[in-house]
Amino acid sequence: MHLLAIWSHLKKKGVARTISIMANRAFDCHFDFKYGTDTSNRVSLQELTVTGANKERGSFYQPTMALSFNRLLKAIPLPPEGVLVDFGCGKGRVLLLAVLGGMKKAVGIEFSPHLCRIAESNINLVEKTIGTRLEITVIEGDVTDYEIEDDQNVFFFFNPFDDVILAAVVENMKKSLHRKPRQVAIVYYNPVHSHVMDQHFLLKNRYIIGGEEYVLYALVDGLV
Repeated sequence: MHLLAIWSHLKKKGVARTISIMANRAFDCHFDFKYGTDTSNRVSLQELTVTGANKERGSFYQPTMALSFNRLLKAIPLPPEGVLVDFGCGKGRVLLLAVLGGMKKAVGIEFSPHLCRIAESNINLVEKTIGTRLEITVIEGDVTDYEIEDDQNVFFFFNPFDDVILAAVVENMKKSLHRKPRQVAIVYYNPVHSHVMDQHFLLKNRYIIGGEEYVLYALVDGLV
């Protein structure tokens, strides 16, 4: 981690959280070294060609920290037969961690064809390393057009887009849950637009893991 970045983290987050972040970055490098994957490097929005008209409402690619996500999966109450959807899956790290961590399936929605190809390559590399096929699907497209399936019950967001797109995705989630009521877990990492979620779902808990903030939402009394 660059010295200026360390100093910035120290000022904003303090010593303990900064040390946790540094440990996470080291583990991220280990993940890519172990599998030969490309998940760590950031990609700016300007560098990407995008499917759909919502490019300016998206965020740059920044990976979820692997060590923190692994700890999160152990900390939060997940519904049985977990099927994760990562809205704005980038290079696919969360998809890989979810399935390697024991979830049944994972689906990623990504509006950048370039990032989709990298994610698919990363999945293939991990499959070759471990010698088995993983139940992971990457879908190229706009998240607002994605119809959530009845078995999908863990929804993950790493501040992937602005509040307008998040509100549209929330409406799609509500439609799915009206059609097929079920237990779900909604995880919002770096919850910049949490006010959108707060209007529709029950805030269950906040976690600081690896120096980063995750917010867990669920349904109120099993209903939307």
